[in-house]
Amino acid sequence: MRNELCRIGIIDIGSNSIRLVIYDTTPEGGFKIIKECKYSARLSEKITKEGRLERKDMDTVIPVLRQFREICSAFGVEKIRAGATAAIRNASNSAEIIEYLSSASSITIEIITGYQEAYFGFLGVINASDVQDGFVIDIGGGSTEVTLFRGRRYQHSISFPFGAVNTNLLFSHNGNWNAEQVKKLQAYVTGRLVEHDWLGTGEGLPLYGLGGTLRSLGKLDQKNRDYSLPNSHGYTLSGETINRFMEILPATPFDKRKELDGLSKSRADIIVSGLIIFHTVYHYIKASQAVISGEGLREGMLHDLLRPEQPVCDSALEFSLDRIIRFDIHTSKQHLDHINKLAQRLFSAFELGGDRAEQEMLIYVSVMLHRTGSNINYYQSKRHTRYWLMNSPIRGLSHRQLILCALIASYSTKSRKQKLSQAHKDILLASDEDLIHKLGTLVQLSIALDSTEIGIIRDLSVRLHGGTLDLELHGTTTVLIGQEDIENALKAFRNAWAVKIKLGYLSNG
Repeated sequence: MRNELCRIGIIDIGSNSIRLVIYDTTPEGGFKIIKECKYSARLSEKITKEGRLERKDMDTVIPVLRQFREICSAFGVEKIRAGATAAIRNASNSAEIIEYLSSASSITIEIITGYQEAYFGFLGVINASDVQDGFVIDIGGGSTEVTLFRGRRYQHSISFPFGAVNTNLLFSHNGNWNAEQVKKLQAYVTGRLVEHDWLGTGEGLPLYGLGGTLRSLGKLDQKNRDYSLPNSHGYTLSGETINRFMEILPATPFDKRKELDGLSKSRADIIVSGLIIFHTVYHYIKASQAVISGEGLREGMLHDLLRPEQPVCDSALEFSLDRIIRFDIHTSKQHLDHINKLAQRLFSAFELGGDRAEQEMLIYVSVMLHRTGSNINYYQSKRHTRYWLMNSPIRGLSHRQLILCALIASYSTKSRKQKLSQAHKDILLASDEDLIHKLGTLVQLSIALDSTEIGIIRDLSVRLHGGTLDLELHGTTTVLIGQEDIENALKAFRNAWAVKIKLGYLSNG
């Protein structure tokens, strides 16, 4: 497989930090992160009153870029794409600085325009979320981009020349804030928002957030709530939560903010300026909620590089599953599709109530990913599958759906005696306990029916009448291997669904 992959390095020279991310990429545009390095540069703080970046201040950046190039070489990177955002873009001598950095580091660096930065952020969000309409906000160190998308297509964007670093310098007193300073920054941001009519056309849409400010707010809220799934991507912040942060964080002295659990010390000074920008935009566009995206500018630069003609995928979930199966699952897609066919056929006999499409999706994802744990230990694969799914880069699922898939995919005969939803009762619904047992036994029965992975059982006929399920297996020959697996799975299935099973076998050998 390694021969089919292309290893790409993306360097993001931001206003706050400089990052290198190395990806293994597939011909279809899938990717996996291999390495990430970060250097805190705070370039926004180095801009002079005349709007210049001096060469002497750039001399600290050159060794970082050279070391990034060495890392790329050591990792066998075939292509490097390096982009500089607001701090360098907005400098009056930006062309001179880019030429100097490119020459001294032997890396070709491009200036990412405000439009490109917004567009790349949109690409990162849309390919990691199954959402049709919404806004994206990317709060960087020296700029803030806001984008509107509808029908998964880019509509409008604007790049504002203010971010968490430069507004902290302009409006706060060494990271400390009073009520008047907060109002001044709010008025400044609002004054720029009113210039763009389209910002008022998406009332009630979700706002997808990128950047360190949003990730930090998410971590703070998760710590405060003792949230049971500490994943950033897909975590939602309500309007009430955002308002509460606005009451607490600006009033907390900088020295005390450094001690907050969940907030890195390097961000303690600029978290307030970032929050004020975010809070102002959130209320101005009248968003319904804020959702944190774990993918943004760098992934957008990668999508644009790999698939410039068609960088937006139709389904984030399918795109995500394809790349996970490609990188992490050592079995054929044909086998997984066959198990899913058996599972969906079995499910067709039942009516659970609730969201049918969601239930079918949970079965599908659980089947596709049930083998992930075998990468760690074949004999304890279910335990590892559960952990892997809970912490995996599956996109297009809510946190609740992610937990359900993890518990369904890792279901075992011992699971029926456990209250599986207990550890995540803050996220799951009360009705999910029953759902996990029913779908878990259904998926495990479907897996057992093709445990040999050679397709002996080609199809099923199912009919539910009264409390009895007529289950007829269509096979190519007699099942010799895996009979015990089928019997154990049938027993668990009978208990969970409270049905009698009349089993028949039709051989077409």
